[in-house]
Order: sequence, then structure tokens, then C-alpha cells
Amino acid sequence: MDFGRPYMRLLAALLAVALPPLVAFAAISVIAGDWLVARGIGSGTQLLVGAAITIAWAALIAVLASRLAAGEARSIIELVERGTAPGALGVAELSDAQRRLAATLDERNRQIAHLAERVREAPIAEDPSAVARSMAAVAQSLTQDPTWVMVVLRSATGEALPAGVYTPDPSVPPEPVLEVHGWASTMEAPEPSAGARHAIGPWGAFVIVDVAAGDELRAILMAPWEGRPAPSPAELALFGLLGQHAATAVEHALLYTRLRAQTDELNRMAAVQTDFLRGVTHDLQTPLTSIGALAAELRQSRGLDDAGRADLATIAHQADRLRRMVGQLLAMSRLDAGALTPRQEVFRAEPIIRRTWDALRADRAFELSVVGPEHLVVGDPDRLEQVIWAVMDNAVKYSPAGSAVRVELRAVADARAAEQLSAEVVIADAGAGMAPDALTHAFEPFYRSDVARRLSPDGSGIGLYAAKGLIEAMGGQITASSRLGAGTTITLSLPAEATTDLLHA
Repeated sequence: MDFGRPYMRLLAALLAVALPPLVAFAAISVIAGDWLVARGIGSGTQLLVGAAITIAWAALIAVLASRLAAGEARSIIELVERGTAPGALGVAELSDAQRRLAATLDERNRQIAHLAERVREAPIAEDPSAVARSMAAVAQSLTQDPTWVMVVLRSATGEALPAGVYTPDPSVPPEPVLEVHGWASTMEAPEPSAGARHAIGPWGAFVIVDVAAGDELRAILMAPWEGRPAPSPAELALFGLLGQHAATAVEHALLYTRLRAQTDELNRMAAVQTDFLRGVTHDLQTPLTSIGALAAELRQSRGLDDAGRADLATIAHQADRLRRMVGQLLAMSRLDAGALTPRQEVFRAEPIIRRTWDALRADRAFELSVVGPEHLVVGDPDRLEQVIWAVMDNAVKYSPAGSAVRVELRAVADARAAEQLSAEVVIADAGAGMAPDALTHAFEPFYRSDVARRLSPDGSGIGLYAAKGLIEAMGGQITASSRLGAGTTITLSLPAEATTDLLHA
């Protein structure tokens, strides 16, 4: 008899409690029965004494048995906590049940670790069909069973992951979904949360594991199970975990494929847009320049009345304005293509600021102040004029009539090296201003806030974007500060040199 089994130990404890009191009571009754009766101790008293002795003996056995059970429980807890680590309980100290539990826990831990490692290796950056094959390979490796396959019944991206039966071999195309696979996908698990089940039908016995992610993916992992014992609940739980990991891996691969396709399409559209803008701007620049030149020439004609001259002046101004806007588009397309290289010259910024303001012909008061030591700006004068025009044009468009546009030109010593100067052009208006969320997007291409659209519906949203790119291409930087309803201040910063240094050179 194997007293290592729990039910045998329970039987032995019951016999130890019941047999000794019964044997002792029978022996006393046979050997000393007459003597006890002669002393006035009747059978009732004998039974009471025997019962008391039996209860005391049972209590003693219960205490001993509980101590043995507690010891075994502590051993099991230590085994679970310590596993097979160095210093764990020796095999000789374990009972058969404990050894079986240890082996089961060790095998489950190995399988879960193996599953996690293989899932991490799933090639989600490749096409989803490679991930489906990888999950079939994980199932085969985890169970040491080469019959596992992955059956894709439906996916959101049919081209990336067609329906079919996938094996780990990439040289074998997916086989068609058969009736047995459809039957397997309809079998329900004993518990809805299990995700895995053992089913027997017209085609035999199978283990089926759900691989599902919302409405976008419906698939199963399955293997024939004919002639084998039904999997235990622990094995089904492990298969369910495999199905969850497989669904996550395939879903990530499908999402990656979709995002990659969308990114490629956006890049293609951006390239088409850039080519279109570059072509349009080149085609528009020549006629706009001709319109402005012809308008200026006609203004010099004799016999032209004042109204005609005013109309020609308006035509020349609007042509110049359009030419500058086209220049912004061309600069933006060149910036996006990385083909813009500004010149590096040394020049005075004040005349450019005044010339640009005059070209705007704005009905605003204009104030220009020059602060700090005399200096020369290092950069491309044409590009700087383009930037200042874009910023001033915004200041005029988004400020009320009668308000002033203030510009301050100053030289600032570099905080890290006092001998190095930066030229700052600060352009401030008293217009509508920008809310904090709009300010964070101010330099993005084609961005226009709701306030800007309301005040100037015909804006393009490329002025500040092009200005930022041009300033940074010249080695400078541009910043904006604003408050809704209190105006906006744009600061342009470029390298500069002191004029005294140039004179002594």
C-alpha cells in the first residue's frame, strides 16, 4: 500500500483514531468486566469512561495529523515560491504529489517563457502573412506538435492577409479554407473566457484556439487530437494565452501594414503637391513680373488722367503682391525639397525694412526704431526681405485700421561670447493675436486659426512657415509671442557683425 497518497494517509488517521479505543474497551470488558461490576461500576459508567478516553485520543491524533498536514502545506508553498532554484527542497524530501506538482509548475513556466520569447520575435514589420506563419510555428514549437496550423477566416486587409490555412513553411502558399475549418471556428469553448477548446465532430477530434481582434481579424489555431487524451484545463489555459498573443501580433502587423501604406500614399501626395507648386510658381512668376513692368511703363504715358494712373498703380501693386506670394510658394517647395541655399552677404537691414513696408502700401502707422550699436546683418538680403514682407503682411491683415505696426532693429551680444553679435528684428502689431493652442501651430504649413480665417478668408497659411525655413537656412531663428486680443510679436534673429570691427579690419 502506498501511504504517500493523500487518501491513504487519511484512512490511516481514521483507523488510528477509532481502533485503539475500541480494542482497549473490548479488552477491559472481557478481562476485568466482572471485577468492575463487583466494584459497582456498571456498563453505563464504563461507556462514559470509554467515550471520554476515545475523545481524548482522537484529539491527540488530530493534533498530530494537523501538524503533519501543516508541514506538507509549508513544503508545497516553499516549493512554489522557490521552485528549482539553488537551495530548494531536495528531491528526496518531497512526496510524490509534491514532485508531480513541481514538475508541472516547471513545465508550465518553461512553456510560458518560451511563448513570450517566440512572440517577441514575431516579424510584425513584415507582411501579416509572415506573422501568421510565425504564430503557427510558435504553436508547433510550444507543444512539440508539427500538426498545428493557423486558419485565417477574415481580416480587415484581405490583400495583406488573405483567408487561408497557413503553415510555418513560407514556400507553401496558403491552402483554401475547408468545411472542417469552418466547423472548427463555430465550436464554442466550455467557458467563454477560455479561448481554447477540445471538440469532437465528423472529422475527428481537434484542439481549437481562438485568434480574434475585434471585427478586423477572425482566425483560429488548430491541431488534430485524435487518439490522444483530452487536454487538461491548465493546457487549455496555456493554449488560450497563445491565442491572445497570436491575435495581438497579427493585429499589430495589420496595423503596421496599414500605416505604412498610408505613409507611402501621403509621401506620394506630398511629392505631387511639391512638384505642382514648383511648376505653378515658375509659370506664374514671369507673367506677374511682366504685368508689373507694363503697368509701371503705362503710368509714364502722356495723356493718361489721374484715375488711370491710380488704377495702373493698383495693378502694379497687386502684381507685386502676387509675385511675392508666389515667391513664398516657391521658397516653401524648395525648402521641402532641401534645394534652397541662401547667399551669405553683409548688409544693413534698416533700408530693407523701410523698402518692404513701402511696398506693402498699408493704411497703418509705422514706427521703426534702431537700438544698440551699429551693425551689419550676415545673410541673404533678398530672403530677409521676403521674410519681413511675410511677417509685416500678417501684421497688417490681422490688425485693425488705425493701429500701428512697430519694428525694432537691435544688436544683441551673444550670451556665450560677448564679442559675437546677433541682429534682431522685432515686429509687433496690436491685432487679434493668437490663443496658446494656435501659437503652437503658427509655423506649420497651411495652418490658419479660426480667428485668422474670419479676419482674412483669402490667406494661404504659408507665410510664417516659409519665413521660419528661410531664417533657419540663413543660420538664424524666429520666435513668436502672442495673446488673444492683444496682438502678436515676431522676433527674427540673424548673425551680425559690428561696423567698427569692419572699419578696423
